[in-house]
Order: sequence, then C-alpha cells, then structure tokens
Amino acid sequence: MEILYLVILIFIIACSSGQNPDNQELSYLGQKAPGDIPEVFGREDISMKDRFDMGFTMSPDGRSMAFGVAHESDPTKTAIYLMNFVNGEWTAPSKSFLPDNVNTFFPMFDPTGSKLYFAKSTDGAPTDLWVADYSDNKATNPQLLDSVFNSSSREAGHGVSTNESFYFTSNRDDQYQCCGDVYYSEPDSEGYTTVQRVDELSSIEDEESLFLSPEGDYIIIQAWRNEFESKHDLYISFKTKVNSWTTPERLNSRINSQEIEQRPFVSPDRKYLFFSRTSVTQVDGQDSYDSDIYWVSTKSIFKPYLYNDDIDIDIKYGEPFQLNLPKDLFKDVDDPELSYQASLADDANLPEWIKFDASNLSLSGTWKSEEPLTIKITAIDSAGNSRDSLTYFHDIEC
Repeated sequence: MEILYLVILIFIIACSSGQNPDNQELSYLGQKAPGDIPEVFGREDISMKDRFDMGFTMSPDGRSMAFGVAHESDPTKTAIYLMNFVNGEWTAPSKSFLPDNVNTFFPMFDPTGSKLYFAKSTDGAPTDLWVADYSDNKATNPQLLDSVFNSSSREAGHGVSTNESFYFTSNRDDQYQCCGDVYYSEPDSEGYTTVQRVDELSSIEDEESLFLSPEGDYIIIQAWRNEFESKHDLYISFKTKVNSWTTPERLNSRINSQEIEQRPFVSPDRKYLFFSRTSVTQVDGQDSYDSDIYWVSTKSIFKPYLYNDDIDIDIKYGEPFQLNLPKDLFKDVDDPELSYQASLADDANLPEWIKFDASNLSLSGTWKSEEPLTIKITAIDSAGNSRDSLTYFHDIEC
C-alpha cells in the first residue's frame, strides 16, 4: 500500500463590508464619511491647525468624544478635551470635565462607558495609567491604577475588553527605556495580580499604543518596525480559537504613510478607524512637529483570518476520502457570512475526482494522485477586498 503525502496550502483572499451589526446611528460632527483614503477629522473643533492633537476615543453610546492636546514647550497645557452630543448638537471641547486635567494623554472609555482610562505624568515622571468614573458627561474620582500595571517606566496605550482582559504598552523591560512592548493582565479571584508580556504582539522595536476591541477579538497596535522606510505604523492582529494572536499585519499604505501613525481607535459601530498622524518638518534648523486626528473606513482593515486550523485526516491511494474543514476555519470581524472557493495552488480547477462542497466546507472523492497536491481554499466576504495568504501544511499517513 502506497503512502501519500497531501499538502493543503490555505490562501486567504478576503474582504470586508464594514457593516454596523447593531444598526447604531452615530453622529460624526456632520462630516461626510471617509472612504479608503484617510481624512482629517474635526478640523474646526478637534484637529486644529498648528496644534498637536493626538489620541481620540468615543464612548460606547457615541455621545461623548475625548481627545488629547499636547504642548511640547509647556507640558502644563497638555490635557484631554471632551465633547458631548446634547440636544442634537456637539458641545464645544472642554477640559474641565476631569479634575487635575494636566499632563494627561491617551483617553479610552471602557466597554460599558462608565470608566475613562487615561495616562498621566506627574512631577516630570514617566506616564502612568489612571482611571476615573464617568457619568453625566463628567469624569470623577480619578485614581492611579494598581502597581501591577504601573512601573517606574513609561506606561501608555491601553484597552480593556468586556471580559476584563486589560492590555497596555510599557517600557518596563527595556534597559534603555526607548522601546515599549505589549502586556496584558487577566483578573482572578483577587483581581489583577500578574502581568505578562504578549510576545506575539511585541518586538525588539517600539510598541507605543494600542486599541483592543471590546470583544477582545482583534487588536491594533502602533509599532516602529522599520518597514517600507516608514516610521511608526499601525498593525492589526486577530485572536484565534486557541487563544493566540495572529502575526501582526501592517495596515495598507493609504493608512500608513511616511509620517508617524499612532493612537488607533475604532468607532463603536466598527465603521471607522481613527488615528493620529504626526509629521516632522524642519523650521530654522529645528524639528517641528504637527499632529492631527484622521479617520478612514474599516472596509480594507477587517478581512477574514485563519481562526481554526485543527485539520486531521488519513487518506489512502485509491480509496474514498472525506475532508470536513472546520466550519469556523475562517472568521471575519464584521462579516459572519463568508463564501468559499477551492482550486489548486496555481488557480487551476481541482481534479474531477475531488469535489468541493462550499456550503459544508468539505473536500471528498477517491484519491487518485500519486504525488502531493496543493489545494487553495479562498474565503470571501461581501466587498471583494483581498489580502496576503496564510499557509497550512498537513502530513497524511496511512
């Protein structure tokens, strides 16, 4: 009896619809929604010319917006500003909503909208993570987070999911204090007691800020990885069935420019990515920094990804086989209904003795090849965007 070796090579060609699953209608300052090219958000109220605006968030109900304003020469003017949607209109930005709102950065609401997390520097020390209660358009009782989160080094970007997984960036393990990594903590019966570095999301370079989805199924990180001759860029990673993160994938070059992209945030309806873009120019021989907040459609961001690659089958030459791929082989953040195609790796049709059932995601037939075959499975959602391939190799023995 001849033993065959079957190679299954799974490529993903994917797209995303950017649909709002909750049909939640949010107000975005009356601006026309952007497409695939990022546009400045709130030029008259938020992204002011000649001002360093960075870090944007919205409350889960979409009725509060918070953003940071930094002042390089006078840190006492660095603060978080808040706008609220009241009686069908947005209020003017104000920093009086948060007590001692000085040297504050990185606002981020929790999934319930009852907490506002932020970073704050006191007495010239590196920034620490803080949290305040939030209700009635005000933040009250600001408190420094427990020492499990805050170290003697800089802590910055942060996010919490509905199951209370807390992710943040920290410089604590870098002897030169130049580069941050991604850390997380899960609460136990005694609360948050330990912190772990997320190796899948961290590198020897700098991870400086992040956005964690409320469901904890994806994360967007800001990282300096010296790719494409750019500075800090935005990368996305997805949570798999075995609770690991996929390799962070750089967002497209319309979003990541030659400037510094940072402070990502996805709107509650999942339609738009907000981020800060910082440019550096020379003025009288000195570096001059300018930063605005941009927004862009998420259609090119949320693509199907390999969620469950638990595939195991024995195939014997000349005998019938049935390969039932996992129904959750692929997932898509904003499109649960995917369609599938199958072909050989070179896009040629499958041999007539291999049948592909797209509705049941299965391959069957009587094996007739004495050579390994490479089969390509394509997952497609409703908009038709494509992305890079993922591969899965499987040894078949009998």
